[in-house]
Amino acid sequence: MKKRLLILAGGMASRMKKAMAEGGSDLDPSLVAQANSVTKGMIQVGKNGKTLIDYQLYNAHLAGIEEVMLLLHPTDTVSQEYCESLMAKDACWGLQIVFARQQIPADREKPAGTADAVYQALMQHDSWQKGRVIVCNSDNLYSVNALKLLWSSTETQALISYHRDSLLYPAERISAFALIRTDADGYLLEIIEKPTQEQADELMAQLGRLGVSMNIFVFEASTFLPYLAATPFHLVRNEKELPTSVAMFGEGTGKGFYAIPLAENVPDLTSKEDILVMQKYLEETYGDF
Repeated sequence: MKKRLLILAGGMASRMKKAMAEGGSDLDPSLVAQANSVTKGMIQVGKNGKTLIDYQLYNAHLAGIEEVMLLLHPTDTVSQEYCESLMAKDACWGLQIVFARQQIPADREKPAGTADAVYQALMQHDSWQKGRVIVCNSDNLYSVNALKLLWSSTETQALISYHRDSLLYPAERISAFALIRTDADGYLLEIIEKPTQEQADELMAQLGRLGVSMNIFVFEASTFLPYLAATPFHLVRNEKELPTSVAMFGEGTGKGFYAIPLAENVPDLTSKEDILVMQKYLEETYGDF
């Protein structure tokens, strides 16, 4: 069974395209232009023009991943060509990279959410409809350790539960991150989106830690596909969301995704304000790579 990673890069990046807050004048104008025009994974945040996807592929290689699928927006004309050029130059460590497009229904202007993205990606490649798959966001840089922990888990379905105190973000931003509620054995009961302080206090009292979901999961594709297909639209955001699918799995089987605790930061590239932070992290962590 190939070790597979699905990277979701089909979003609209609306927050990245917003104007910068005051104090963002240190950002290279070329990076501002990229942030306004290309998907977040293609922003050249690294040395010598390396994009975020270069670092994601590098970490995937170090974690033993053999095949990567990029789920792209249907109008993305940059990412596939870039990655195909890497394969042609033998510059991606032997990784096989395949592509899928998240088609947008005629009655919508935006993609239908992350659960729909995963479902469309798997349905476009027959060979990916069986076997385990790790799925993650394209605007986070997950560590080699996180990828290895997921793939080596004895639990077929699992997610990383990040210690909230280990995440290096402003407090206000961290407080809005989704919290993970598990049973006594560590199996997921609920992913609480935008939790209140009361909910956070309750979870701390119950579990002794606050676990945060940063949207990285592993699952058996053939088992999980029916849950992706059955995921309803969120009543407010009008999207089919992957955390909903993950929570539904536990309701359907009696045992949810296993939450693997991990204490480390997850660099993020959501808005222009994150670009300088990501550049500093990459320089400190990867040196001249």
